[in-house]
Amino acid sequence: MKIRSVLVALSLCAIAASPAAASVHAPAAMAAVDANKILAEIDRRASVFEDQQYSATMAIYKGAELKKTLEFEMTMKGLDKQFIVFTAPGDVAGMKVLMEGADTLYVYTPEFKKVRRVAAHMQNQGFMGSTFTYEDQTRVRMAPYYDATLAGKEGSETTLTLVPKEGVTSGYARIDVVIDGTKGGVTKLRYYDGTGNHVRTQTREDWVKIEGELMPTKITMTDLKEGNSTIIQLSNVRVNQGVEDDLFSRRMLLRG
Repeated sequence: MKIRSVLVALSLCAIAASPAAASVHAPAAMAAVDANKILAEIDRRASVFEDQQYSATMAIYKGAELKKTLEFEMTMKGLDKQFIVFTAPGDVAGMKVLMEGADTLYVYTPEFKKVRRVAAHMQNQGFMGSTFTYEDQTRVRMAPYYDATLAGKEGSETTLTLVPKEGVTSGYARIDVVIDGTKGGVTKLRYYDGTGNHVRTQTREDWVKIEGELMPTKITMTDLKEGNSTIIQLSNVRVNQGVEDDLFSRRMLLRG
């Protein structure tokens, strides 16, 4: 059983699940708006649903070769409470992940029937050959961690440039966030290292309308240095089902 594979899935699906995460319907008006207010609106719209549930597959590629596909069921309440149950393949089936908040993540492994808390220092690591990191999971809300400036506009797309706030540790020196007015949300994120190199790209595609809100159901993260990628596909999306807070507890991790 590999804890790292679980963390990758959690980081990916948390980002993928944000419905209409940055809806901005009047890009021409942005020039007069503080970019940090736009970023705060991105966070607000990301939690438009009280709760979300869906099935998902996560495919891990080395170059063009598919190395592994994970399947799991995801439940979220807001953005800060998440519960995952892995169903396939056999080496991860039965594993569970609980996120109680941005700084509290637990993993249950059925082989040992134990719960382990994931240390924050793992946030910059890649897992099981995936292109996602723990930081991608904990930074679902961006405004508390980054300062934003308007980087440009072209057609329906508006780009914000994010840099870590003073005192915030991040694996990225800069993130460019692309907002597409025709989709009503974030369609691309470009990640840069400390020397200014563009090292990763995340794309959000296959947008569908769920209770009047658009959300992406295909999310791809590409490592530009290695040429590897990870793709998640969502299905059977349900929202506002009245999920109870009791689900998001260590006691539920230990339940069979």
